[in-house]
Amino acid sequence: MSKKRKVTSRDVAALAGVSRSAVSRAFTPGASISEKTKKKVLAIAAKLGYQPNVIARSLIMQQSRLIGIVMADWRNPFYAMMLKQFSEGLQAKGFQVILATVNKEQDTDDAIKLLLQYQVDGVIIVSASPSTMIAAACLQRETPIVLLNREASRIGASSVTCDAVDIGRRIARTLLDAGYERLALLRGDSDREAGIQETEVIEKSLEDQGNARIVAQEAHIVSYDDGRNAIGRLMKNRIKPDAVICSSDVTAHGVLDGALIDLGIDVPEKLGIFGFGDSAAATWGINRLTTVRLPIEEMIDMSIDILIKRLADPDIEPENIVMCASVVERSTVRKARAGNK
Repeated sequence: MSKKRKVTSRDVAALAGVSRSAVSRAFTPGASISEKTKKKVLAIAAKLGYQPNVIARSLIMQQSRLIGIVMADWRNPFYAMMLKQFSEGLQAKGFQVILATVNKEQDTDDAIKLLLQYQVDGVIIVSASPSTMIAAACLQRETPIVLLNREASRIGASSVTCDAVDIGRRIARTLLDAGYERLALLRGDSDREAGIQETEVIEKSLEDQGNARIVAQEAHIVSYDDGRNAIGRLMKNRIKPDAVICSSDVTAHGVLDGALIDLGIDVPEKLGIFGFGDSAAATWGINRLTTVRLPIEEMIDMSIDILIKRLADPDIEPENIVMCASVVERSTVRKARAGNK
């Protein structure tokens, strides 16, 4: 049996009575073509079963229309939501997404190198930091990088972040007003530099605003089980915390269940728990999480807009946008005590 001949753009053009370039424009978002001609071409293409060869087009146009997304904490549902919004936002602008997941700086560099082999037009990095060397390599080949939730001035890239100092002050103020004094910090970030900065910001905020102090901290606490196990260890310490600050709502839920179910601790009277991210799950159940809410939709939209601008004009200066987060007070932290506020 002979193999059926593959339908080409030439076949679609002949049947539609248009040029092959018109067929190409009909499949290119934002291209110059009348709506009437576009509808006619797409209808005939569907009838013939024609799909454009994206790889061939990318070689001709020297644009892959692919954007690499490098994401650190794939186990957190918060990041799944972010990936969905990135995909939808980029697809609306005619791009497709390639995802790479990482857990430390070297992995981030390796992921970017791999994405560059796929000739991605740009890279968005979520909650991870590349080295200055790989960032320079991207800039040299005019592949723009945008960091989300990481400051990027040191590597000459663009970034969209929230004000870390303001977040630290808000967390500290909320816990101090509620009368907590011995705080534990559970970091999820494998990025050592970012983790140290986070600790320093909260410690400075505590010093500036009251007498509370950090009595314990752990790194690489990224999952529900990590949080549940961590609270067990913390409560074996000589100086036990009366509040725990978590790097995500997922780990905060682990801490919450560990405290209530495993240890029988009264939350929030004997132990306050602070999440981060304000995920949908933060409002589930009786013990709803007090947490930090990021303007994540706006941050993602801004990241995409910056990347598109850099693609259109590689010579424009990097942008470093700083937004504000807010604290959402629910039931895992005590209400402010009289005289503390």
